[in-house]
Amino acid sequence: MTVSEKEKKSVNLKNRFIQQGMQQGYWTNESKILVAVSGGVDSMVLLDWLLTAQQQMGFALGVVHVDHQLRSSSAQEADFLAKYCQAKQLPFYLEIWPQPVDQGVETAARKFRYQVFDHVMRIEGYDILMTAHHGDDQIETILMKLLRSGQLRTYAGIKALQRFSCGRLIRPLLPFSKEELYQYAATEQIPFFEDYTNKELTIQRNRLRHLVIPQLKKEDPQTLQHFQKFSQQLSWADQFIQQQMNQRIAECIEKLENVFVIPWSVVSSMEQSEQYFFLYAFFDWAFPTTHVAIKEKQIESILTQFAQSKGQWQIDIGRYWVFEKVYEEVRLRKKEKDKESWMTETTKIQLVPNQTIPLSETERIGIYTPEKLAEASIDDSLSVFMHDLWVTPEQTLFVSRRSPGDRIRLTDKLTKKVSRYFIDQKIPSDQRMRSWVIKDNEENLLSLIPFTRSYLSISAETDKIHYILLYKYQKEAIGRRT
Repeated sequence: MTVSEKEKKSVNLKNRFIQQGMQQGYWTNESKILVAVSGGVDSMVLLDWLLTAQQQMGFALGVVHVDHQLRSSSAQEADFLAKYCQAKQLPFYLEIWPQPVDQGVETAARKFRYQVFDHVMRIEGYDILMTAHHGDDQIETILMKLLRSGQLRTYAGIKALQRFSCGRLIRPLLPFSKEELYQYAATEQIPFFEDYTNKELTIQRNRLRHLVIPQLKKEDPQTLQHFQKFSQQLSWADQFIQQQMNQRIAECIEKLENVFVIPWSVVSSMEQSEQYFFLYAFFDWAFPTTHVAIKEKQIESILTQFAQSKGQWQIDIGRYWVFEKVYEEVRLRKKEKDKESWMTETTKIQLVPNQTIPLSETERIGIYTPEKLAEASIDDSLSVFMHDLWVTPEQTLFVSRRSPGDRIRLTDKLTKKVSRYFIDQKIPSDQRMRSWVIKDNEENLLSLIPFTRSYLSISAETDKIHYILLYKYQKEAIGRRT
């Protein structure tokens, strides 16, 4: 390629950049653009092109640079950029990373950079941040996402435009290849610094950059354009899916205190593909309340349960939440505090007549003679379960959690296992776990709290003492259905 041909190509590249910026609405004459410049070829070419666009459009332009102190030459590079911007009469903002970390350097450095960008934009009044991510960066990012797996939206790679800080983050070099930027810099003698770490093949991104992407471009010179279209299509698909799922969420989810309720009929009517995206959208929507980022394996477990659609089930979501199917509902609810009840599964407490016993922070129980019942305060804010109890003087009553195999006599001739009673009455599993039983010293079950009493408790004989069982509880602690 002759010198004139190279110069013509450089002019065409710059004109293409400026024309694209105007067509996409990346700037106006009133824009105030902050460009992130590392000193590498990408950002130095971007700055050069923006200087030309500034001359044509008249927008304000400033440069921000972060010295990560990870290379011995970083201070020298920062000093060069300061002088370069001074010569171009550009505002220059320098920030030094004070405490580089030993591990997770790339992630920590990126986080610090964008904190600096955000700060400068807000303090100095910039409404646009531009970074120099180019088309090869896009290919690298998509390939890395595919290798690591993830959600559809992450496969889309780098967005050309998104909201950031007090304005927008724009990446105008995505349609351009790294090779084009190098050619322009060489022809126009744009100064830049090479980061030697970009050639270390111990880093996955560098292996893709130097070993994989060149082969892809050999296979098809249009590789960059194909990846750009692929990224755009994925981004559009994700936007469409999110719109559909958000509409579904607005229509069918009931949000209560510490619980989200979805009708099973809604979930079961979906194809598995729709269930998949619905679950991701739902957990994203619930995140401000739950602070739980759902994992792919958890989604897969839920989908497996959906497919079986039998009975009730629970899946832990993080430390504090559980996702469950309870008869005709699917729910995401917050777990009860472990310390709420101080009684264990095997604890038994004797009920002393006319004395109130605390079972937890939200539960009280007692047996009272009719004349003493009025003295047992009934808090209007608590729900009440109560019934008559007739016991002999020899009977001692105890309150405890239910045990496997417990049976309750419902009529003179009908006795059921408590577990079967729960199934027949469609009692949710969390309420079953929190139920109580009253038994006598011979293990006869007299009450299943707060659901029903035993036939054994209602025989009003002259030799029996009449008590009234009073159980007070906060309904939310037991469940919506009680």
